[in-house]
Amino acid sequence: MKMMKTIQTAAIAMAIAFSAASVTTPVAAQDADKQQVAAVVMIVDFDGIMREASAMQDMAKQIKKRQEGYQQEIEKRQQALRQEEQQIAQQRTLLSADVIQQKQKEFQQKVADFQKFAQGRNRILDQALNESRVKFQKTLIEVIADVAEKRKATLVLHKSQVILHANAMDASKDVFDGVNKAMPTLKVEFKEAS
Repeated sequence: MKMMKTIQTAAIAMAIAFSAASVTTPVAAQDADKQQVAAVVMIVDFDGIMREASAMQDMAKQIKKRQEGYQQEIEKRQQALRQEEQQIAQQRTLLSADVIQQKQKEFQQKVADFQKFAQGRNRILDQALNESRVKFQKTLIEVIADVAEKRKATLVLHKSQVILHANAMDASKDVFDGVNKAMPTLKVEFKEAS
């Protein structure tokens, strides 16, 4: 019996609190209306555009070409190191232990220098790739903003984050065409001095 009164009292308290919260003055209702904005949604296939845009295709070709050049240079240096290692191995019986030890030490330093060289080339490629992507993304964001303004969109979503949508919401083609016009190519900067 006591439990039933406690439940009734709690229910009445909740009803009073709810009704008090739902009562609004005309001024409060007007402020709430001003704050509400109808969302106009625009969806963009950001990842697809990043892959397929002409500037990104151009960038990929430049990176690949430079990477192939670096790979040839690395292979040439590796071959020279292998030959030197073989020569040291052949000279073991002909030279004194001190001379062989000195040659081994010099060879190890050349290997360490080679590893630094190869890592440096990878860093150059990574830096060039990242800087080029940032440059392209800046232009892509500007184009997305322009298309959103033309469509009067108040919310732009990545297509990868949306499960279902109306076809009219998808602005990917407009954005793709716009970014290809704004940035048809992209010059990749390789900072080899760094």
